[in-house]
Amino acid sequence: MLDICVPYGLNRSQQLQIDEERVRVRHHAPAAVDSLETSVRDQLTSPIDFPALSRAILPDDQIVIALDNDTPCAATLVKGVWDVMQARGVAPQNVTILRPSSGQLHRATDPRCELPEEIRDRITLAFHDPADEKHRAYLATTTNGERVYLARQLVEADFVLPVGAMTYDPVLGFRGTSSVLFPGLSTIDAIRKSQGQGHIELGPSDVRSLRQTIDEVGWLLGVQFTLQVIPAGRDRVSAVMAGAMESLFKRGQEQLSHNWHVDVDDHLDLVIVAVDAEAGNQGWSSVASALASARRLVKREGRILVLSDLADDLTAGLEMLRDSRTPRDALKPLRKAAPDDLVTATQVAQAVDRANVYLMSRLEDDLVEDLFMTPVGSDAEVARLIESCDSCAIIESAQYTYGAVQATV
Repeated sequence: MLDICVPYGLNRSQQLQIDEERVRVRHHAPAAVDSLETSVRDQLTSPIDFPALSRAILPDDQIVIALDNDTPCAATLVKGVWDVMQARGVAPQNVTILRPSSGQLHRATDPRCELPEEIRDRITLAFHDPADEKHRAYLATTTNGERVYLARQLVEADFVLPVGAMTYDPVLGFRGTSSVLFPGLSTIDAIRKSQGQGHIELGPSDVRSLRQTIDEVGWLLGVQFTLQVIPAGRDRVSAVMAGAMESLFKRGQEQLSHNWHVDVDDHLDLVIVAVDAEAGNQGWSSVASALASARRLVKREGRILVLSDLADDLTAGLEMLRDSRTPRDALKPLRKAAPDDLVTATQVAQAVDRANVYLMSRLEDDLVEDLFMTPVGSDAEVARLIESCDSCAIIESAQYTYGAVQATV
């Protein structure tokens, strides 16, 4: 018997005892870098296929750091970027940190918090409002005839630096590089047009039209340099990459494939997914991403056990799922209504439609059951699930993973 300790949430763990022969996959989150500050400095000094950041900016440039939401260790990344800018002679009042709008921003840490106090408030922190016509500007028209409007700060800047995390994404295939720019820093219409339920029939590397548009928008804006990280789980970083957009995107794909792609030979009886508290928060989107990965690995009518510290209220799409007669009945109304949490609600619905989902969380049992899941609250319940399976996978930091059965990839 194996005695396995599986971390989840911010600082919790679950002890599992399981026959070694039943474990087909044991996925660990990659180790965090030893010194994030050193890694950021080294990457900005010696980027991938690009001169050092200090050579790409001028002292009097108006600079916008386009910071994606849910970026691990965002404050440390901002501090590393500012150190380069300060050494180049850039004035703090010439720097703006611009973030896409999000319902979770009120819980996010100020990305300027690691800067010296005398600098912190002189760097502008702005949150994009896609409904505010006064603060957007026309950029260009794409090759497919779409007029692109972006936040005015981006269009008028001398230098734009996208900063974010490269991760798997159900709609884009891969999130990262230019994806912070569009549609999140564009208009409400662009955001609505981009909303989709994900493409469960496509792999991450398959062609996605929205991803192509995002890359074109970055090119039209003249963005050539980016700073990206690969998550390590629990709001840490396993790799830092800076440099030319296309080269870095390819490097990021390789890193994700090596660290976060989970392969199995055949569908499994039980998939255990542990969900971290990412970027200071843990919400339904993280649980839904873990469920989506588990869904691809589990047998139909198999079992998925989610280890989480989830306590968030239901959002609009999840309320629609709760009010549906069956999970499958919710999919068409979700697609028609296109709520902000469309992807999250769809991933949950598809998972509970395929498998029996058991959720460990801080939610009320009745609410969990209303979402077609079974609440789990004790070690004995976890042990019974494990004892009843012939094959299983144990996946840490599962919100970052992409699970695939090799025969179906």
